[in-house]
Amino acid sequence: MGLKTAVIDNSAAFGFSIMITSSFGALNKLAGSPSLVDIFGFAMGAAAAFTLLQAVTTEGFRRRPGTGPREVDLLGTALGIVSVALGLGAAVAAGLALPAGAAWPVGAFVAAMAFTLGQALLLMLAVQLERLRGDPEADDEDE
Repeated sequence: MGLKTAVIDNSAAFGFSIMITSSFGALNKLAGSPSLVDIFGFAMGAAAAFTLLQAVTTEGFRRRPGTGPREVDLLGTALGIVSVALGLGAAVAAGLALPAGAAWPVGAFVAAMAFTLGQALLLMLAVQLERLRGDPEADDEDE
């Protein structure tokens, strides 16, 4: 029970932790050692991405989010390496394209967005795969 909970419930958070830490390292290499303001901007950029996505997915915090079947969650998050790569790639692109001061907040923002949208796409793919396997409840959500 404990391992199942740890694997399924923590998978996305674990992937995000890997992605955001490696994105910080990549930006440190590309944009230079961050100042305290840069570190604050990085943190706020990542947090802003989640705030924006939460507002969009809950229609301005008016709709309660549902959850999918555990099989879909496990399959979708098992492919988290793709989301990690998308987020890190977005941070690297920001680090290469932007001046150092802008690279920190924007890099974190686009990294968090790319990771989260990548996870969403993987979960949508997992729903389709579960349907192909014959699970008619693959896309049911608890409301």
